[in-house]
Amino acid sequence: MIDVIYNPVAGSKAVRKIERICARLTAMGFNFRICQTEGIGDAALMARGAVANRAKAVVAVGGDGTIHEVATGLAGSKIPMLIVPSGTGNVLAKELNLPVSDNDCLSLLTEGKIISIPLGIVNDRFFVLLGSAGFDAEVLERMNHRQKNYLGLAAYVLAGARHFLREQPSLWLDFPDRERIEAQAVFILRGKKYGGNVTMAPQGNITKKTFQVVILLRKGKWAITKFAIDVLKGKHVQSRNVLIREAKSVTIRSLIPSAAQVDGEYLGPLPAHFTMSDVHLRLIVPKEFRAD
Repeated sequence: MIDVIYNPVAGSKAVRKIERICARLTAMGFNFRICQTEGIGDAALMARGAVANRAKAVVAVGGDGTIHEVATGLAGSKIPMLIVPSGTGNVLAKELNLPVSDNDCLSLLTEGKIISIPLGIVNDRFFVLLGSAGFDAEVLERMNHRQKNYLGLAAYVLAGARHFLREQPSLWLDFPDRERIEAQAVFILRGKKYGGNVTMAPQGNITKKTFQVVILLRKGKWAITKFAIDVLKGKHVQSRNVLIREAKSVTIRSLIPSAAQVDGEYLGPLPAHFTMSDVHLRLIVPKEFRAD
């Protein structure tokens, strides 16, 4: 049995998408069950149910929030997850080089391969791909799920524009070797991608038991703007205002209130302790996928 977990509000075309998925799975000869989420936390509970029922696989249909929840529910189990992206972001789908079409994604159930990746933990919560603290996370704090679902990327832009005028707090990073760094924004990446198809950490590798810490040192509103432009152009790695560290753990603090996020979902106020865990997640990916 394959469990299909989907978020009906992850984009306006979700209903038609799930109909196509059902038709494709039927044509492929699979027995499957449709599990529709109704609120925050449902996808994680449904994924745990799939583990308890010894499902053959879980097909997660939705945006980054839904994928994050399903991954949390499957963490440490032998049940593999296949992503059929929908909604906004879809960063993990891009990191894994998943096909664009729904049918091609579903074909991976028979034509793909299974990889096992270690999960990160922040403040006792698993994360799959990325996190951040500072401006980016504070923008997410000011958004709600309705805005994300119906406005998509525009919701991020609007929230970011409103937040731009606010004074940006300084962050303090503490690494295990006692190195301490002051920064304006911090990005934690297990892979290479951030915010869609943008490469922020060229040395990131989702199969390794480390993450890349991308640190914006320079402070001020225009430093954030220049950093964003440099990231889009792929020039931030050479900037003297940017540091990149490979680490297994880091603690981020702030003297005045600031926020953190993981996998595109608001986590809460700082401090936040990011570290790698011994818990793994199994993912179905194209045979040609390489993390390095």
